[in-house]
Amino acid sequence: MELVYLWVEKYKNIENQGFNFSPRFTCKYEDGELTIDKKEHVSIFPDNINVTAIVGENGSGKSSIIHNIFKLISELSHLIL
Repeated sequence: MELVYLWVEKYKNIENQGFNFSPRFTCKYEDGELTIDKKEHVSIFPDNINVTAIVGENGSGKSSIIHNIFKLISELSHLIL
């Protein structure tokens, strides 16, 4: 399973913001519609490895994004991943 995109409507200091976690897709959420387009890319990593970095200034919401992802995963804990 791969987290490709995360849209945050409102969580702590993050509001109406999308986060793309995959180099293989371009994702956009506008007017209630999610668009996912596959893009050509060259990777220096094998197919089973995906490296993503969350960077930003202090207070920009990096920890809030991680907490939101963990919250989503815990809500899906009944699924076998």
